[in-house]
Amino acid sequence: MIKDWPRTAAYRNFFENNRDFVKGKVVLDVGAGTGILSLFAATAGARKVYAVEASSVACLCQEIVEENHLENIIEVVHGVVEDISLPEKVDIIVSEWMGFYLLHESMLDSVIIARDKFLAQDGVMAPSHATLYLAPVDMSDHFQERAEEWSNIFGYDLSPLASQLNIADVSKPLIKCIKSAAVKAEPQTVFTLDLKTVTVDDVRSFTSSLLFSVQQDSKIFGFAAWFDVYFYIEGNKCKEMTSTAMNRESLEKNTGDSNTDYLSPSSKNNKLTEKPSTSKDSPTVNNSKIFQEFLQLCPAQILSLKTGPQDPPTHWKQTIIILPQAILVEGGTEVYCRLSMAQSPENKRHYNITLKLDDDSNEDGSCEEFEDSSYSANTLDFEEPTDHPVPCCCGSDRCVLISTLIKKMDDEEKLMQDEVDSIQQEVQIETHQQLNAEITKDWQLDSSKSSQSLEDDSNLIEDGLPPS
Repeated sequence: MIKDWPRTAAYRNFFENNRDFVKGKVVLDVGAGTGILSLFAATAGARKVYAVEASSVACLCQEIVEENHLENIIEVVHGVVEDISLPEKVDIIVSEWMGFYLLHESMLDSVIIARDKFLAQDGVMAPSHATLYLAPVDMSDHFQERAEEWSNIFGYDLSPLASQLNIADVSKPLIKCIKSAAVKAEPQTVFTLDLKTVTVDDVRSFTSSLLFSVQQDSKIFGFAAWFDVYFYIEGNKCKEMTSTAMNRESLEKNTGDSNTDYLSPSSKNNKLTEKPSTSKDSPTVNNSKIFQEFLQLCPAQILSLKTGPQDPPTHWKQTIIILPQAILVEGGTEVYCRLSMAQSPENKRHYNITLKLDDDSNEDGSCEEFEDSSYSANTLDFEEPTDHPVPCCCGSDRCVLISTLIKKMDDEEKLMQDEVDSIQQEVQIETHQQLNAEITKDWQLDSSKSSQSLEDDSNLIEDGLPPS
């Protein structure tokens, strides 16, 4: 996290911009790691900071705290947040809990449990809200670059490997930074979480119906997902929000809807919206109306961390769900899909993703279903042998050959890198020797000039003349 500037800076700015609020408060850092967020909190004036870390990194965190002379404020707690106890309630819970597409390998469940156990009634969550987005994308550049890369490996055409890698992309989401130009329709909100009220049950499974308007002729290879998180403190003032009545009037004016639905999935059967969602009417998990109004009227006053294609790149990049087959979409066409995510029974930090896409070519209006299980299983069972993931350890002749080629290429690449490192080292040694030689030469020249000067002065003295 420390070297990921956008996300670290967002947390630092939260504490720096809210020093008056943080001063004298008790802070809980869930999953503290090396303790950078705890350091931010202590520096901003927190009275006490509990840095909870389950792994052995807690020992390193303690050393860092002591190195920065903050042990009188920061208390490192080595343990799982679900099992620990604290002597007091906390005013702020901070955590960098987000994973790929927000939820994969995330610590959200632990953060929710920590909130229910330790957060004071008027406490603050940082971040306070999180929104997941989805948009159709054209991945032509990605596949073209891959084809070119594998078409000439040491003079050999290994393009069949590129085809196998393309097949593997369909079996699991692709984590990659994409360009803004690849996004072919306005992103839509899958859901928004209010971290102050969302429950563990809320995030076990959900389904969202989304409608995308594609304005230009496009080739859609899949859908990209990314998220934004916000750091909002209730009670912050916005000049556009002077009264509750004005807030509601302004919201109606901005949305054109006096009955904006702030849906909590627990209140709806199957956690579905009844109609395709747009950015204005997407499912919202226990969301605060005040926050939504504040975000619409005073977006510049809410600190955010954004991970979209148009934003500075982060560790999370974007998550692309590749369709089994690209689809051609004419400009002005609306694309409807339904995205479902459910926690894996084997690992609650992994999700099974199902995408149902409305295919206009189906006369009966049925939907095609593409399911991704990569986050609940390492491989999938395919009927066709050519659909094996790459590399594959099934033992078939084809897969053994591909695995052997990949290993050979890895070994050759390592040898080449070792050779490059050796050459660089030789160049550095040669440069160093040349530099030493030049320095020695200059020193000898200076010494020679100095000796000559002394000899000339001696001759002048012998002739009875003053030295030069």
